Amino acid sequence: MAQTDSKIRSQLIPLAGVSLVLPNTCIAEVIGYKEPQPVDGTPDWLLGFLDWRGVRIPLISFEAANGGSLAKADRRSRIVVLNGIGGDEELPFFGLVAQGIPRLMQLDTTIISAIAQPEHTHPLALQHTRVQEQEAIIPDQDKLERMIKQHGLSAALLTA
Repeated sequence: MAQTDSKIRSQLIPLAGVSLVLPNTCIAEVIGYKEPQPVDGTPDWLLGFLDWRGVRIPLISFEAANGGSLAKADRRSRIVVLNGIGGDEELPFFGLVAQGIPRLMQLDTTIISAIAQPEHTHPLALQHTRVQEQEAIIPDQDKLERMIKQHGLSAALLTA
C-alpha cells in the first residue's frame, strides 16, 4: 500500500525578523490593523484591547512577549485573531500583530523541517522550523495563553 503525506493548510505570518507558522484551524480571522485601546499597568507586550465581532480581545506583540522590541505598525500590518486552544471560556480569542499579510500554504514533510539548534531561541516557540528555506516558529500557543491569563487578561463580550 502506498503511503501518502497529509498536507496541513497553514499560514506563514510575517513578524519583525521572524515568521510564525500556524495551521488554519488556529486562526479565526486576519483583519486590517487598527489601534487597540491601551490599558495602564500591563506588560509591554500587551498592546491593548481590540473590539472584534462583539468580543473585546487582548492584542499582543509576539516579538515583545519573547523579550524583543515592539515592532511599529504600518499600513501593511495586520491583526491575526487566534482561536484559544486551551478551552478557557475567558480567552476564546486573542490577537497578534503581523507585519504583513499572512501567506496561505499547504504544509507537508517536503517543505517543513525542524531546526535542531536555532541561532536564536524564543521562549514562546514550540518548535523552530524551516519552511521552504525560510526560518519560522511554531508558537507554543498553550504557553502564550497561560502567559496572557497569568496577567489577569481575558476576552469579554461587549455590552450594547
